[in-house]
Amino acid sequence: VVNDRWGSGIPCQHGGFYTCTDHYNPGHLVEHKWENCFTIDKHSWGYIRTSGANDYLTIQEILNQIITTVSTGGNILINVGPTSYGKIAPIFEERLRQMGSWLKVNGEAIYSSIPWKYQNDTINSNV
Repeated sequence: VVNDRWGSGIPCQHGGFYTCTDHYNPGHLVEHKWENCFTIDKHSWGYIRTSGANDYLTIQEILNQIITTVSTGGNILINVGPTSYGKIAPIFEERLRQMGSWLKVNGEAIYSSIPWKYQNDTINSNV
């Protein structure tokens, strides 16, 4: 598998799947495989010890990203930045455990999903 992060002017043009940009989520079906890479920290892919609670995505924001991505045929990559000691900060652990709890109930809808061939959702405009 080759993504499209290997050169200048390459994103969304080459590779086995597109990543295009961080937080790439077209919100609709695309013909090529794609991935939504995002981090739980709203501002950094690393750990910032001075971050406050508002600097992190809520569990609802994370779940919205997961659901929208999977429902439109994308793969999801969620980053947590470890501390300088290699530890996972409590806020990241909390979000990961919340995702795990949600997946225990709803995991089949995520892991057993298959890409749509046609998108026609007239009830939810976010999908």
